[in-house]
Amino acid sequence: MSATASALSGGSTAHPELAHEPESPSNESLGIVLFIVSEAVMFGAFFAQYFYERILSDGWPTRAGLPPGFDRVPAYPLPVLLTVVLVASGFTAHFAQNAIRRDDRDAFQGWLIVTILLGASFLGGQAYEYTNLIVNEGFNITSGIYGSIFYSITGLHGIHVTVGVLVLIGVLIRAFMGHFSSRSHFGVEGTVLYWHFVDAVWLALYVALYAL
Repeated sequence: MSATASALSGGSTAHPELAHEPESPSNESLGIVLFIVSEAVMFGAFFAQYFYERILSDGWPTRAGLPPGFDRVPAYPLPVLLTVVLVASGFTAHFAQNAIRRDDRDAFQGWLIVTILLGASFLGGQAYEYTNLIVNEGFNITSGIYGSIFYSITGLHGIHVTVGVLVLIGVLIRAFMGHFSSRSHFGVEGTVLYWHFVDAVWLALYVALYAL
């Protein structure tokens, strides 16, 4: 009799593990993770080339191809300011993510706007740095292996920041249209994860190209 009652109740006594079966990652989550991994591999190849050239060089940066009087790209104050701006944008993106998780749409939109402005400020600062180096210092992508590596890695990262800002603008437009809620906001999660990746790459880039 007790066995029959157990069967009618759903069999949870006989198979308790079925009631606590973990949910598998969604295809969307797996897709964004694999995309970021592929981007990390690409940046990894550029960093590997940089360290390869640096280790083999007698002195870094090598003077070959550098304009007269130019030693290296300064590590401060502008690069430090750019680092602060981009790291701050990572925090504001996280605040926006937390806001939509609790259905606070006003805070979500506000933090998104701040994140976009910080990202655009970073791009403006990088454009200013490029202009100063090329026009005033004569240092460009053809200035030896150092110039090639510097502009290749920072330029690639700048493209990723540009894409991130454009995607954030798209997310903001959708936010104003009421497309996100605490129950449906994968677009926000994926975009913020990508933005954190862009932040992490810049920190590694600053240490390798500027600080060392």
